[in-house]
Amino acid sequence: MRTLTRRRSRSAGSRLAVLAPAALTVALLALAGCSAAPAARPIAQPQSTTIAAPVDGTAHQDTQAVDAVAIGDSIAFGKGLTPGEAWPALISAEHGWRLTDLAVSGSGFVKPGWNGTSYRQQVDAALRLHPSVILLAATRNDRDEDAATVTANADRMLRELRETFPHATIVGITGIWGSDQPPATMTRVDTIVGDAVRDVNGTWLDIGFPLVGHPDLVQADGIHPNAAGQRVVARMIDSKLRPLNLAL
Repeated sequence: MRTLTRRRSRSAGSRLAVLAPAALTVALLALAGCSAAPAARPIAQPQSTTIAAPVDGTAHQDTQAVDAVAIGDSIAFGKGLTPGEAWPALISAEHGWRLTDLAVSGSGFVKPGWNGTSYRQQVDAALRLHPSVILLAATRNDRDEDAATVTANADRMLRELRETFPHATIVGITGIWGSDQPPATMTRVDTIVGDAVRDVNGTWLDIGFPLVGHPDLVQADGIHPNAAGQRVVARMIDSKLRPLNLAL
């Protein structure tokens, strides 16, 4: 298994040379995170402006193309908010994409979410939907998981996305933390996921921790962004995307 000090040799230019053709697949493996999940909503259902795809492994033969999918956790899902207030929906609205949000609260590349599924089932659903844009972000939910297992799962799933969508633009983002200071394990997760994204010629966006020190931007749990916090996250992502001159 690779360690956390594995390959980092790509130049910044080559990391951003993931400019797919006009049809763009942005994989922001919405790995931004949430670890604690109240029992009030046991399952986070996929949200979509046009299509809803199951993430529970059930048969689904829908091959209709969608503009964007989001793979992630409760922050990508928009816990405590309306579907349109989560950052994947805000980014998609800004660019005119139809979005299918596959995010499940509590989930990660290893960590199972509320409905017992991880990113594995979300990736499987994305593979059936044939998206042009895949939003994928690192998640705090994997911070206490075995690093080698997180690495293996992230590498495997990103390779599957790239092999299935060779012309996709894959964009990953660093994990979204709350208002307190993030632990070193969060940086470790970001390193793992960033390497996996770049290894498939994806674009990796380091958005830092825009909510740290801003309790006014998170909900009462100190973890999940409120509507204002989601807008801050979305603006930060978009500010990193636009200079890349991707076909957005």
